[in-house]
Amino acid sequence: MERLRAAAVHADRTAILDALESAEGRTFFSFLCGNSPYLSRLLLRDLEFTEALVVDAPDVVTSRIEAELTAADPNMARDRLMTLLRRQRSRVAVVAAAYDCFGIADVMECAQLLSNMADHAVRLAVSHLLRDRIVRGEIAAGGDAKPADEENHLGYFVLAMGKHGSGELNYSSDIDLIVLYDPEVAAYTGPKSLKDCFVRVTRDLTRILQARTGDGYVFRTDLRLRPDASSTPPAITVDFAADYYDRLGRTWERAAMIKARPVAGDLRVGQAFLDRLSPFVWEEALDFTSVEEIRSMSQQIHDFHGHGTVRAPGHDVKLGRGGIREIEFFVHMHQLAYGGRNRKLRAPRILSMLHVLEEENHVLPAEAASLGDAYLLFRRIEHRLQMVNDDQTQKLPDSDDGMEHVAAFMGMGSAAELATVVEDTSGAVHSVYQKRFNVPETEQDITAAVLEGPEGSEEAIARLQEAGFKRALTACETFRGWAEGRHASTRSERARAVIREILHEVVDALGRTPDPDRALARMNRFLQTLPEDVSFFSMLRANTWLLNLIAVVMGSAPRIADALGANPRLLQAVLDPSFFLTMPGRKELTEELEERLEGLDDGDQRLARAAGWASDRRFQAGVQTLQNLATVDEASEALTDIADVAITTLFQAVLAGLAREHGDVPGTGCAVLGLGKLGAREMTFESDLDLVFVADVTDENEVSSGSRPIEAKRYYARAAQRLIAALQSRASPSGRLYEVDMRLRPSGKSGPLVTTLDAFRTYHQGAAETWEEMSLTRSRIVCASGSAGAALTEQIGNVLSRPRDPGILRQHVAAMRERVAAEYPSEDPFELKYVRGGLVDLEFIAQYLQLLHASTQPAVLAGGTASCFEALADAGILPGAEAESGEEPEAVFLAGAVRMQRAVQALLRLAWSERVPVRDAPETLRRKLANALEHDSFEDLEARLRDVQAKVFDRFRAHVGDAA
Repeated sequence: MERLRAAAVHADRTAILDALESAEGRTFFSFLCGNSPYLSRLLLRDLEFTEALVVDAPDVVTSRIEAELTAADPNMARDRLMTLLRRQRSRVAVVAAAYDCFGIADVMECAQLLSNMADHAVRLAVSHLLRDRIVRGEIAAGGDAKPADEENHLGYFVLAMGKHGSGELNYSSDIDLIVLYDPEVAAYTGPKSLKDCFVRVTRDLTRILQARTGDGYVFRTDLRLRPDASSTPPAITVDFAADYYDRLGRTWERAAMIKARPVAGDLRVGQAFLDRLSPFVWEEALDFTSVEEIRSMSQQIHDFHGHGTVRAPGHDVKLGRGGIREIEFFVHMHQLAYGGRNRKLRAPRILSMLHVLEEENHVLPAEAASLGDAYLLFRRIEHRLQMVNDDQTQKLPDSDDGMEHVAAFMGMGSAAELATVVEDTSGAVHSVYQKRFNVPETEQDITAAVLEGPEGSEEAIARLQEAGFKRALTACETFRGWAEGRHASTRSERARAVIREILHEVVDALGRTPDPDRALARMNRFLQTLPEDVSFFSMLRANTWLLNLIAVVMGSAPRIADALGANPRLLQAVLDPSFFLTMPGRKELTEELEERLEGLDDGDQRLARAAGWASDRRFQAGVQTLQNLATVDEASEALTDIADVAITTLFQAVLAGLAREHGDVPGTGCAVLGLGKLGAREMTFESDLDLVFVADVTDENEVSSGSRPIEAKRYYARAAQRLIAALQSRASPSGRLYEVDMRLRPSGKSGPLVTTLDAFRTYHQGAAETWEEMSLTRSRIVCASGSAGAALTEQIGNVLSRPRDPGILRQHVAAMRERVAAEYPSEDPFELKYVRGGLVDLEFIAQYLQLLHASTQPAVLAGGTASCFEALADAGILPGAEAESGEEPEAVFLAGAVRMQRAVQALLRLAWSERVPVRDAPETLRRKLANALEHDSFEDLEARLRDVQAKVFDRFRAHVGDAA
């Protein structure tokens, strides 16, 4: 309050000073400042609003906030929009707290105020982003009519879920959103696809809402309630979502949809989608399976939180026994059971539904009143706990002092009074809940069945089979082995105690994977690799959400699982708040690695740190691809940037070390040339590095300038050797950075490690074969010293721009493709590299056309295969516009074929072994693959691949010739 007084004096805010002198004002400020550091900061940061609080009537304050948000122009600059939303969010936080604490509004009215703020924030952000896409020319509203709010008629909409959807948002809550779009409504006019556009809009939406700036944040945003969140992009089509719910929707998803509400974007299409889902949510009659699932949902509360008498200190008023979640489940279970036949039970709000349940004779008046009063009490406590420091917590303190503070904030006389109220109320709720759903307190949960009964008991086997394990006896033996300390990592008493605590979550997480038994086997091998250290289990207990990610990796991505098994410390990277955000670009990555290496002079330490950094970032890119947080193209860009930064940083270190030992070589330089996937910026999680070293040395007798001079060629040969050794070193805990392949250098294995620029020129003037020139179309300078990079770029341009005889070139390319086909024959459409019409054919078409036309149109020399086809279209060599017949332009088709097959290849390389046909994969994995690629079934995906590959091979024959 003294700081507030000083700030008011400095800003000449006399109304605040007058309030601080009055008894009523001192009560107001002392209560807020004395109980909440968070509210204190907000009051000090926004003196204009603090003054309004003490001058204006409550309805005037809220009306002004509402008016400013309603009148806000979505066309404003992004930074201004973010500032506006954060300022108004902070003001709403103060208003909600003040109104709640001083009884101006009840807790649910304050929850509505917070929900309204969330509505405005999402609507403004969506309108801003869609208008931006319209201005850029990427999307246009369908039909002839163009309403003033054109951006809200594009088929893109956002569903508010959970408490946001029902208008019951708690004080520091996340907002749960599902983003969908109808591709039949919006007309896409950009260079990529409508899907890509709306996925990017959605990612920008989350950044606008949850990025922390100097003004704070708006709302933490969670998109994980969408269908099959681990395998789908953040924005999905309405048809895909509707099909998912129809075929695979689960009871908890039915319950979640009760609160769904279109909140932003095309509200008309959004409501039509919810109407379409009505038969899924509101089943007219319950079958036996649904009854058991409803019972299971109620049982999970008790499985997780245990039983016994509630003790207020440390009690979770949301998830604990007799808390908010029990009241919510009580209501939802009645809604799911009876809402199909009784439309009165379909509203989203808890208190209004309790009243309806009473009116419809599902509960006694006393029960409804008891649950309603308890709900209001626990929501008030929940809000007070969160107001203190804007923490998303529902747990009462476990100390006497902490309980006294909460009691004071609740306006109660003592911690004892608070404890009595909480314990009595929780007991009353649980009594109603238990009686209604007949939950036996002594029923064994899955942990007890697996670990405490006879090994392999019928109950344990049955429970594990229900969870999805086909080899339930083996699973039971594995789990018991963990709890009995059969691995070094599980021997300590503490580790085994944690295993017992989280085992039911482990079973549940693994059970949701495509092949639970395979996932468990990989997780068991992973635990075998861990040392006798409990940090892993402590991390899981503190971050139980990690279990779901680990299960997905173990069950769906064997290669990432292998990387995790070889280097368990990768999980620490996941705890970084930025892990699931968009990967930074090369500049930011360079700065990040330089910062990691700052202050390290020891070469081995620098190498180990660089290897750890690259491993973390590559793991991040792999997980983001697996979780559909990044497209294959985005992951390739990120993985290429990571490789570039690692190579450049290590090469600079190598040259600096040589300069210290031998001086430098004036007038010379060395370029590191990347080829293959590195050169084309198409790196994958497992790609090796195709490198060529070219030194710009005109005088072979030139020597370095240091006290231990050596010849220039030898100087750069040492640089190349050291860089390769650093990239392939296994000295660090993270293992080697990359495998390095030098076979694409002039003369291959028999050639020198470092080629001089003159030798490179001479070789490509006469000795180089066509395939070597083709490989140069996918090359670029990764890093260089001196003028070597510019000189080599010029030489490569000269090589690729030479006029070529079309017949001879076609003959060479066709013969080369025949050799590849003879060595790697395949008719499997999922052998995406070598199958006819696969990636090799696409690369050969692109490279053939580049070499044929680069002499007259050098702009066709684009690195990546898809971008090459787009460059060929820009040059007029391939049709880039729709033909009169309405057929897809050839360049668009070929670029799309590249991207589709690379996407399938990337997911397969993460999710399945190349040694076994993907048709032999578990059906759940095949369905997951199809869903991730937005196909209705695996058979549809396979048919689409065969169709695309047949058309690609037709184009190959048309360009390269029937000799192929």
